[in-house]
Amino acid sequence: AALVALAVGFAMSQVTVAPGSSLDRLAFQGTADDARALLITVSSTVVTVIALVLGLTVVALQLSSTQFSPRLLRNFLRDRGTQVVLSAFIATFVYSAAGLFTVGLEAGTRTEDFPRLAVSGSILLLFVSLGMVVYFADHRAHSIQIDAINRLIERNTRRTIIQEDGVPIEEVPPEVPEWAVPLLGKNSGYIQTVHLQLLLPLAAEHGVTIGLRHRVGQHLVAGTVLGWVWASLPDDPRPIAESFEAAVLSDVRIGFERTVEQDIGFGIRQQTDIACKALSPAVNDPYTAVQALDHLSVIYCDLAVRPLGTKVLTGPVGKGRVVLPGGTFD
Repeated sequence: AALVALAVGFAMSQVTVAPGSSLDRLAFQGTADDARALLITVSSTVVTVIALVLGLTVVALQLSSTQFSPRLLRNFLRDRGTQVVLSAFIATFVYSAAGLFTVGLEAGTRTEDFPRLAVSGSILLLFVSLGMVVYFADHRAHSIQIDAINRLIERNTRRTIIQEDGVPIEEVPPEVPEWAVPLLGKNSGYIQTVHLQLLLPLAAEHGVTIGLRHRVGQHLVAGTVLGWVWASLPDDPRPIAESFEAAVLSDVRIGFERTVEQDIGFGIRQQTDIACKALSPAVNDPYTAVQALDHLSVIYCDLAVRPLGTKVLTGPVGKGRVVLPGGTFD
């Protein structure tokens, strides 16, 4: 937003406004001193508004964390409406602050020649920012409602479930043979995403099976077994762990927190937290718990009609496999 504001401001400052033209009626009508005073006022006002918006956001985060679940903070931080509002404020501030370098001064001396149309753009951005304040107040008031939070969690979780369609599932996972070579994890954290389709060409090239130990959402400790790689027969050459560890670690993202990107259980965990918090003596809101159960019912109905279990991708002509454990409906 800041870069776009600078580019637009530079472009508008190059526009020549002819006296009596239609642009002349839209251009700023004051003096250079008036324009500088206007730009200074807009910049200081927007900074105050940004502080207000951030304060309201912190209050919403604190409320949702204490009353519902601390695992909801990621949803608020990734909220698109908040990002758009902050982008508009940043663009207004950068546009107005940058304009101070071109209004009233030129090569260190005073001048009355300044980009009048560009100054009018600052006024327009100010009105846009004021509209954003009203929008943000309404948006934030609705976003902290428990109905909106439950609906957002349900929508994100169902989107993750739909992404699982088309992946081959086996109810009984392949057993790890005794001659399997362990692959060790380098970092501690939660498994956030696993891209099996990126590992399959490597497994097919060497004719081996790459099996992961943990499913998405589980925690991994650095130095422990992340997975195994093994050949079809015990007499086949043993795979070299180092040549597979780098590929596996690059296609398995491990972070300090769980995300709903591929982790269906995380969405269920959020709804469960809301229900447990609502039933606690400190909150004592059983209807919120009932709402959480209603949304969980929708998620479980989506899961009930889909095959669940271990994901197994097989290479061309059955050469090479990639295995990822998954949860069952039970």
